[in-house]
Amino acid sequence: MNKDRFARLARHRKVQQILANNAAAVAAVPAFAKLAAQYQQQLGLLDGTARKKGVVSEGATLAKSTVGTALIARLVKATNALYLLYKAEEPANLTEAAKMHRRDSDYTTMPELALATEATDLNQRIQARQADLKKGYNLNDDFLAALAADAASFGTQLTAPQLAIDAAKIKGATARVTLIALNNFLRDDLRAGMELLKDTHEEAYKALREASQVDDARYRKGKRGEDNGALSNGK
Repeated sequence: MNKDRFARLARHRKVQQILANNAAAVAAVPAFAKLAAQYQQQLGLLDGTARKKGVVSEGATLAKSTVGTALIARLVKATNALYLLYKAEEPANLTEAAKMHRRDSDYTTMPELALATEATDLNQRIQARQADLKKGYNLNDDFLAALAADAASFGTQLTAPQLAIDAAKIKGATARVTLIALNNFLRDDLRAGMELLKDTHEEAYKALREASQVDDARYRKGKRGEDNGALSNGK
């Protein structure tokens, strides 16, 4: 992976973290919450393309950490609650219910990138439906806050060493195309969605705009406001 692609991968990880840190602001604007979920799904595809090329995780060590264990326990409860909520809707949302990972083993066997992406996406879904879930599914404010904190904390542990592992995974034409698509989605769609937060969730807006800048010195010199043309060609 060349330097520019590595910088863009680092940027996507940073945006992912900011989305997790500002889950309430994300959930408050449904149009942006939908974009954020799509972004998380595309980020998860990077892991999927790696696995198709036969790359195996080195044992999901962070999943076995204190933070990882606490996160997974909350994910299991939250996912089962959301699963039941989807099935209770009129009409039942069986498509979304079927996507839920509801067992410990579903998460402990995930590569770390996939687990971090799943945790962030699920946290956003839970926060968006918290009014319903707090009524009859035994999810209270303390649980919701702990889930958001654990998802964010797990993401922060995927620092430079994990980025190096991720970078090594992203090889081949399929993975490169996936990364380019993610670059373009961030530039064209997610950034447009960020503008919806500007006047009502200023701190989240500023953090996301800052995180979405390219993490490479030659881009930071006077060009922090917008991506240059290199983003569009996926370098």
